[in-house]
Amino acid sequence: MRAAVLHAPHEPLRIEQVDTPDVLLAQEVRVATAAVGLCHSDLHVIDGRVARPMPVVLGHEASGVVTEVGDAVTDVRVGDHVIACFVVYCGACRQCRAGRPAMCQNREATMRPAEAPPRLAQSGREVHQWTNIGGFAEEMVLHRNAVTVIDPRMPLDLAAMLGCAVATGVGSARTVAGVGPGDHVVVIGAGGVGLNVCQGAAGAGAASVIALDRSDERLALAAESFGATHTINTAADSHAAATIHRLTDGGADHVFEAVGVPALVDLGLEAAARGGSVWAVGVFGDDAEIAFPAGHLHSGKGVHGVRAGSLVPRRDLPRLVQDYLAGALELDALAGRRIPLDDIQDGIADLERGVGARTLVVF
Repeated sequence: MRAAVLHAPHEPLRIEQVDTPDVLLAQEVRVATAAVGLCHSDLHVIDGRVARPMPVVLGHEASGVVTEVGDAVTDVRVGDHVIACFVVYCGACRQCRAGRPAMCQNREATMRPAEAPPRLAQSGREVHQWTNIGGFAEEMVLHRNAVTVIDPRMPLDLAAMLGCAVATGVGSARTVAGVGPGDHVVVIGAGGVGLNVCQGAAGAGAASVIALDRSDERLALAAESFGATHTINTAADSHAAATIHRLTDGGADHVFEAVGVPALVDLGLEAAARGGSVWAVGVFGDDAEIAFPAGHLHSGKGVHGVRAGSLVPRRDLPRLVQDYLAGALELDALAGRRIPLDDIQDGIADLERGVGARTLVVF
């Protein structure tokens, strides 16, 4: 099959032939990829901020159709439409037993053993799967727990975005932070995840949803389609925290950092009300450090890490599908450019420039 392979940081992705195994292991499924979203987490590997073994096939929010299942897979069938999501969990560790698969302690159990042929290879050499997915490819060989079966009425191109941008954003607002009626919410970063934090907070009844970004295009999208009540272009307003305090009568109850820049956590603390919370949703680089004045702690403010919006794939992804089919979830406006695999480097360039919403590679 063809896949976009990254051989070293700061290099372009190369469209190359990659081999998948002829025989599946008992708990594996083979999926013909339908679509995959381009996310800043992928970009962080490309630009070296997040170090991973190379060569690697990136892409961690994907959709497709099952073409083969392993002998022990009984609840996924050939022909099923599925979402492949980076929350790949063992199902048996302490976190999984407690209903927190996003915090799985034994993801190694979902990988192939060292003595087995790799899921992806070139001339016998392993090609790694980013987050155990590797969606920038025509085909995915995955552990059964990497996929969730969905309603076949769901458009597969839009379904791909549910696996990261939508699940993380909506889940961060509703499940993790528990935004409720009357809350004041700030979202720093109006990309794919940030727009869905806005959507989740607005749907939960927030009194105000203030979106911050440096792109007027993205801010307009946040206001027009994703529930933002106010927008602030931080390139034009150097006193965003003061503006937020004025708009909210004392600061935000919840601030979501959806970019992955340490300085923006400090901005979030400045924008938060006394007793407010900053939720670090963005993916920070391996070497990133976050420091802030201890006075914020004495004001009852806290900084909390977020992983995948505390997603429980088999519970949450079908719900999101039904919300979309019922007209209660905005996805059409989230999907930006749709490009073929051969043009993926153009999509990466859009990510680097911070333009548009979610670019989709459609197979």
